[in-house]
Amino acid sequence: MVVNDADVGEPLEARLYEVIRYVRPLHQYLGKAVADALEGRDVTVPVRAVLERLHDAGPQTVPQVGRSLWITRQFVQRLMDDAAERGLVEPVANPAHKRSPLFRLTDQGRTEIRDILAREAATLREVAEGLDPQDVDACVRVLAHVLTEFRDRVRAHDGSTGWDAEGPRPGEDVR
Repeated sequence: MVVNDADVGEPLEARLYEVIRYVRPLHQYLGKAVADALEGRDVTVPVRAVLERLHDAGPQTVPQVGRSLWITRQFVQRLMDDAAERGLVEPVANPAHKRSPLFRLTDQGRTEIRDILAREAATLREVAEGLDPQDVDACVRVLAHVLTEFRDRVRAHDGSTGWDAEGPRPGEDVR
């Protein structure tokens, strides 16, 4: 169903801005919830992001992880070094580039991220209670559209953001 501005009494851009105003506090609360859930583990929030990326995409180079997480290569290198010291990741030969190894999860890293993701899924099941799946699907479509539009506008403005990650696609399993 297409809704026009006259049907709801408020311009669409104002309603979209209301959605966007929820993003920052949601991001902050999610970060805090993830950090709280990691309490007592030997994994920080940034290392958790690296583990999740390797879980989702398989072995990757430091620059690939940096682009996909929208963080600098130097920061990812520190995270990889930290994760390797903890036995969660290990470098392996990269047939495509001799000086840029691939990093992959160790058995310990795979177990750790699977446990973290399972605990997070349990929390999300509780949060999802009472939500209409069609509303969630619509939310994903809206956020994907807004992400794509602003990414493209930023790229058009300065040629590149330095980020190669496109973000999840509607319907894509991001786990």
